[in-house]
Amino acid sequence: MNAVISGTTIMVLACLIVSIGQFSLGLVFPVLPDISRALAEDPERVQWLVSAYLFAFGPVQLLYGPLSDARGRRPVLLAGLALALAGVALCMLPDASFEWLLAGRLLQGLGAGCAAVVSRAMLRDRFEGAALRNALSYIAMAAAITPVLAPALGGMLGDTFGWQSVFTAMLLYLALLWMILLARFQETHQGDRLSMAPGPIIRGYLGLLKQRHFLGHGGMLWGQFALMMTSVSVLPYVMQHQIGMSAAEYGRWALLPALGLLLGGIINNRIQHWVRAEQVLRISPFIQLAAGVWIMLMPLEPWLMVAGVFIQALGNGMAFPNAMSRLLEPYKNGAGSAAALSGAMQMLSASVLTAVLAQLGVDTAFTLGLCVMLGAGVLKGLSVFAVGRF
Repeated sequence: MNAVISGTTIMVLACLIVSIGQFSLGLVFPVLPDISRALAEDPERVQWLVSAYLFAFGPVQLLYGPLSDARGRRPVLLAGLALALAGVALCMLPDASFEWLLAGRLLQGLGAGCAAVVSRAMLRDRFEGAALRNALSYIAMAAAITPVLAPALGGMLGDTFGWQSVFTAMLLYLALLWMILLARFQETHQGDRLSMAPGPIIRGYLGLLKQRHFLGHGGMLWGQFALMMTSVSVLPYVMQHQIGMSAAEYGRWALLPALGLLLGGIINNRIQHWVRAEQVLRISPFIQLAAGVWIMLMPLEPWLMVAGVFIQALGNGMAFPNAMSRLLEPYKNGAGSAAALSGAMQMLSASVLTAVLAQLGVDTAFTLGLCVMLGAGVLKGLSVFAVGRF
């Protein structure tokens, strides 16, 4: 076994790890109606299988961050994924009741929460500067394509082999990745180990929330994610209710915004050696502002609406790796805690915003375009707050 794991191996492993969260979530979406019929449960109750996973996945990152700073990335990752495997195994018990499925999903979320933290912290351990931006752009691309592929795969598995097969696929993926990590992943956190005492952990998180650097760059990251989730959640209403497209037709169009995220990451990789992260963060809100104006003013045609969201996603794809790399740069030894708090705030801000927009009835092209424009303005203000200059 090599003394130092290569940078390429680290990036590949990080991409596989970061996909765990969305893969475990997206696979289940298409088979929820089948689970409802098979277990004779109300559809609203079956939705708890998603809620339980997210309820555990988000907050538990606040534990995994300090734990990985104190004990190392490798043991925390292996233990967390083992816990996720146990949760999936509960869902696969013969004649499992809905309550067993719910317990399994909760346990799976508690374990999988380690992936979101460690995947970013391990890259911060290994890379600096432009190389960190490059590595994080691959993470962003992996995170962009997984939500598109997972539901498609879950639908095919459910139609062909039944709803239980999605849990079999999760188990195989997690087990294979766990064995690869056991064999190939070596500890990346070589700095001083931080304390696991509750007092220092709480003070550390509170300290991060008082830092202009963390709030500015973290705010851009959370805002970019919330803006992306807004577009993804509202676009189906625009395409199906306003334009009259069927759900199956929309599914074919839904791939294009994800390609915008991928293209943004590719562009970032190409320009990172001659365009600074700060410059990209200043420019990306203007791309999203243009997208908002486009969505508001263009005729209600499918390709025009998807093109607007594609442009908005392009700005997201360019901004994500730069905001994350700038956020983590000062926290060499505390990268796990910084990534954990950022991840928890990211999920919290997105969930609150999408709930507020649903309450306000944002479900048309005009209101979506207006939200994107307002979001771009907020992101521009955050970029001035964080990096200075308009």
